[in-house]
Amino acid sequence: MKVTILGSGTGVPSLQRHSPGYCLEVAQRRYLIDCGSGTLLQLKRIGSSFQELDGAFITHVHADHIGDLTPLVHAMHLPGMERTRPFTLYGPPGFPDFFDRIVAPVAAPPTTFPFEVREAPECWELDGLTIRTHATPHSSRFASRAYRFEHQGHAVVFSGDTDQDPGLVTFLADADLAILECSTLDEAKAEGHLSAGLCGHMATQARVRRLILTHFYPIDGPDSQFFDQCRRHYSGPLELGCDRMTLNLPNHAP
Repeated sequence: MKVTILGSGTGVPSLQRHSPGYCLEVAQRRYLIDCGSGTLLQLKRIGSSFQELDGAFITHVHADHIGDLTPLVHAMHLPGMERTRPFTLYGPPGFPDFFDRIVAPVAAPPTTFPFEVREAPECWELDGLTIRTHATPHSSRFASRAYRFEHQGHAVVFSGDTDQDPGLVTFLADADLAILECSTLDEAKAEGHLSAGLCGHMATQARVRRLILTHFYPIDGPDSQFFDQCRRHYSGPLELGCDRMTLNLPNHAP
């Protein structure tokens, strides 16, 4: 499995960090996890294209996670688009209705190849992958989901946006790679989000083998403060995510 961070930021405009988006390559398939503003351009910058995608997984429908979703669907209609393989778009409960009300009136679903919008099940098999979802406490208005992708004995987890959650610790258990949102430092903890120290606590409790922090809101001073606060609680391999960072699994001895 290979993960490329397309956007490590939030909805706050930044020249260094695009809004959330990740590309997962596994079993000769390529998927998006979230699709924030700039995701399509970032795909081009890593030498890929939306035309090569096999599907996408949306954690929740806050604007910073879906800013390029309508442009993605619209682009599938543009001249020169040659595609025959299916594309499936997964999201949290209520997502198909959201798509029909918000996205489809502006960018109608393509009709020249199989295109489907679905609520992500709790667990299912797809193209040699086992995919699991977990409800996360983030917003009272929208459902949110974390995703866990398992392939050939390895697992990568994307937390999406979430507050502290014992169930998420279980969901993260023994993951080879965990990509956790780390919106704030501990002293500025925001409701519905993780802080740096909480990320470290949860990763340690879950025995995560490698931890990547992402989804950073701007702070006064260097971003290394996120690393330092997390390191107080997590001793394993730890990095601050950045745009276009590539992560390969497995990255540890069996």
